[in-house]
Amino acid sequence: MKGRHYAGGIFLLVVILVASSLLFFGKKVEVNAASTVLVNQPYIVHLSQSLEKDSVKKGDIYVKNGKGQKVEASISLHENRQSLSIVNTKTGNYVLHVEKNAFEKSTTKTKTQKIEYTVIEKIEQLQSIKDLENFFKVALSREKRNIEKAETTMAEESSNVAADKASGEPNHSTTNNQVEDIEEGDIVVTDGRYIYSIIENEIVITDAKNPKSMKVAHKISLEKNSYPTQLMMKGNTLIVILDQYIEMKKKDYISSINMTKAAFYDVKDAHNPKLIREVAQDGYMNGVRLTNGILYIVTNKTPDYWIMAEREDVELRPYVYDSAESKSIKPMDIKQLSILPGSMEPSYTIISAIDVNNFEKSEVKTKGFLGGSSTLYMSKDALYLTAFNYLPATFESSKMISTDMAILPMASDTDIYKFDIDGTNVKLAGTTTIKGNLLNQFSMDEHNGYFRVAVTEGNNWGMVEQVSKNHLLIFNKKMEKVGEVRDLAKGEKIYSVRFMGDKAYIVTFKQVDPLFVIDLEQPENPKVLGELKIPGFSNYLHPLDENHLIGFGYETESRVDSFSKEPIVTTTGMKISLFDVSDFSNPKEQDTVTIGGRGTYSDIQYNHKALFRNAALNYYGFPVTIYEAKGDYEIAYKGTGALVYEITAEKGIQLKGNLIKNAQKGEQYEDYNSMITRLLYIDNTLYTISPKEVNSYDLQNFKALGNVKLK
Repeated sequence: MKGRHYAGGIFLLVVILVASSLLFFGKKVEVNAASTVLVNQPYIVHLSQSLEKDSVKKGDIYVKNGKGQKVEASISLHENRQSLSIVNTKTGNYVLHVEKNAFEKSTTKTKTQKIEYTVIEKIEQLQSIKDLENFFKVALSREKRNIEKAETTMAEESSNVAADKASGEPNHSTTNNQVEDIEEGDIVVTDGRYIYSIIENEIVITDAKNPKSMKVAHKISLEKNSYPTQLMMKGNTLIVILDQYIEMKKKDYISSINMTKAAFYDVKDAHNPKLIREVAQDGYMNGVRLTNGILYIVTNKTPDYWIMAEREDVELRPYVYDSAESKSIKPMDIKQLSILPGSMEPSYTIISAIDVNNFEKSEVKTKGFLGGSSTLYMSKDALYLTAFNYLPATFESSKMISTDMAILPMASDTDIYKFDIDGTNVKLAGTTTIKGNLLNQFSMDEHNGYFRVAVTEGNNWGMVEQVSKNHLLIFNKKMEKVGEVRDLAKGEKIYSVRFMGDKAYIVTFKQVDPLFVIDLEQPENPKVLGELKIPGFSNYLHPLDENHLIGFGYETESRVDSFSKEPIVTTTGMKISLFDVSDFSNPKEQDTVTIGGRGTYSDIQYNHKALFRNAALNYYGFPVTIYEAKGDYEIAYKGTGALVYEITAEKGIQLKGNLIKNAQKGEQYEDYNSMITRLLYIDNTLYTISPKEVNSYDLQNFKALGNVKLK
């Protein structure tokens, strides 16, 4: 099948699915690759049959240009010997040739594989609905083939088996953002007088002017099938990010659409907030960011393309909505849609930008990119999105030759897309593909024009054990790799990452917690300066100052399982660590505190926004629910609430406020409505927010001051 289509004179970026006419042990050789790639970026090709180790060196794999002439290209064979990376330095049409001698198990009938692809300078917009339909038809065909492949394989196998700053600090809490001055949405925000909270399907506004006599100023009720997820403040504007489900009745079926909406409220009079404007875009929210007065919204959308197998009237374009223009949703213009180079995912990443400083009249700029996304990171100059790039998998067993040829889901590589941001203008600037997967947004960082990323490569899947490896990679502005540190803590995986200027701190874990200190001052030559091994691990690292880090995670213990009699490592209580990294070559755990026992947990261990901070007092707090071990396997509930610590380099970790409500007699587990979700301060008062109520405390002695019920 041909791997490219032309429409309106513009090359359509579609997925190549090449099936040779040759059978090998009854299997067709499959090629899985995209049809385009940006210049100087790796073009990835996955094959269903293994290649010889020296096939590239021997010249059995090469590239020709559109004129049939061999051209220079950087070709590398991946460790699995079923994937190739090709880098071309010039734009144009190319053909990758994989000679029959390149295949490890070639037969007399094996023929050369030829894969056509195009190297482009920049992405091009789609020109017609037909282009879009062709893309999804190829995706549908690919999925059908993969399902058939998996079913055949299973049948065969069945018989075989940023540091906080006190200066310029506002008189109230702010969200604990990853990057300074780039706001992230949260479930609770304050403007220094009022507290805005998401409580089930409402936005509750609490007047906290008098902490001893708080009142509910107003409750914003949302329309049916609308569910708030994030709040942001910009002056007197409250931005509510919400999910909205819309039912679309078609001729013979009902389709549901999930929209991500931003609702702008004027809260100058918080007792009477006014809805001014709503904008929405198709898909589930990936993330929101607010910087320099511009709100960026990123969503992921998979259209109902599978219906194309039965009918033709399928709307494949994402929907958008703007209350300033219309009362109903509408599909995006085809010229707002592009295909990300190298993408094979039948889904969209949708990016919108709006100027919040003039949100009543400003234009919403929305772009849709064919290709899904997962993790989001934003610097002051760029937006980075990652996407899974699933690899073909084989069982590495000589007794299972038939399955050597099957393409099955497995661990993935990661595609990274960089978008330059200039106000409301968002433009794709570069892409790259790396081996392995990222933990979360803290695995990425940009500093002095260099993009840094920490990644874990390899995992256990099915019958094949792959030893995991951890790497730190550095890319320049063009997303070209310039430096790396490889093979950190083999057999372990990354649990937390923190970049601080020209240093990186990485925590891995399997049985002990190595903290790696990595020098990134010379991007082309990063170096591991020091390593600390201690029991337990940190899920989240927070900078205290230039020479100290706070780690939030778990304590662990090694013991013998009472049933299997095998040694195992289990988590015990929650752990806070203060790391001294002033001597980079010799990091130390300066102080540590363990909270509760096995089963104890806190939102801070998986959501950095749950961290309460007061830089003037050096206070750090978080919600926590406490359990204790009861024998080898059972746990006993002890209480829920919040804890506040003073953490300094001089005094270490000191408990200042214990706001835990102990379990009552017979109480076996925590009550959701009473669980504290966030802590914040206004002036000299601490506030705790739960679904049921807001409580206030004196920030100096933590004596209770007041209470107001929210429902």
